[in-house]
Amino acid sequence: MNASSVVIAAQRVARWRSAPLPWLLLAALAALPLLSPSPNFVRLLFTTFLWVTTSMAWNLVGGFAGQVSFGFAVFYGMGAYTTALLMNTGVDPVPAFAASALSAALVSLVVGVPAFRLRGPYFAIATIGISEAVRVVMTNLSFTGGASGYRIVEHRPFHQLEHYYSALLLAALAFVISALIAHAKFGLGLQAIRQDEDAAADLGVNPYPYKLAVHALAAALTGVAGGVFARYAAFIHPAGVFGFHTSVHILLMPVIGGIGTVWGPVLGGFVFGIVEEEIVASFPQIHLLIYGSLLILIILFEPGGILGGLGKLFRRFRGRR
Repeated sequence: MNASSVVIAAQRVARWRSAPLPWLLLAALAALPLLSPSPNFVRLLFTTFLWVTTSMAWNLVGGFAGQVSFGFAVFYGMGAYTTALLMNTGVDPVPAFAASALSAALVSLVVGVPAFRLRGPYFAIATIGISEAVRVVMTNLSFTGGASGYRIVEHRPFHQLEHYYSALLLAALAFVISALIAHAKFGLGLQAIRQDEDAAADLGVNPYPYKLAVHALAAALTGVAGGVFARYAAFIHPAGVFGFHTSVHILLMPVIGGIGTVWGPVLGGFVFGIVEEEIVASFPQIHLLIYGSLLILIILFEPGGILGGLGKLFRRFRGRR
């Protein structure tokens, strides 16, 4: 990484910090629940923020570093159960969320140390196997309630807005981290790994620690999202938070929006959050088939996702003028 690359990255970060769009969007989303009296609308945005967070977290690994993982349900579920177990012992939510981040990051290292010795489809297949193994183990643990699930007993009153702003702040944090990494030296190293691991190693970028580090960071964000969800739902079970469908949802969102970009996972998370409940309610037996078909269609016809498609339309429009 030469000096000119560092200067260019610093200039990009400075431009992003002065950009008004992220701050205007954050202000608008912060004001929305105060303007809308509908509890269902607030709940929809709450779940959407959690999807956006996990979408951006997965994009750090799958988009920036090019490591396609089907195992993010492990981190989401680990965060959910960590928060649930700690809160039932009297721990406040914020320390419980921090513990969820730590537990998910530690699990990511345990998973990543052997898994990142593999490449391409072998890595993806390994994450599926690990995810299913963890789900089976959690289903058979008695102290977590096993297959029957685990309930949180909230010992103090809370308001729906408390959940809303927790999820919004988490999504904002994930966006800031994603934007900073995208334009930092670390992010440039991840992009080099995505393009060609061997060439990146020849240039002085050691892929293995890079992948472990970004995997742990993404897992921590996903774990906190799981913890925030667990506190809101007050009941979790392995088939839900550790289910393969959760990993598919998390992977699908950045692909829909635009993999490897900063705004793509945000867009994909909002689109998915809005339509997901309707799809599951209308097609409960085949919703995974619908998601899989959608994933294949996007990869075949618009690999850049919605953001890439909009970019093409914009360039065509400018070319006609």
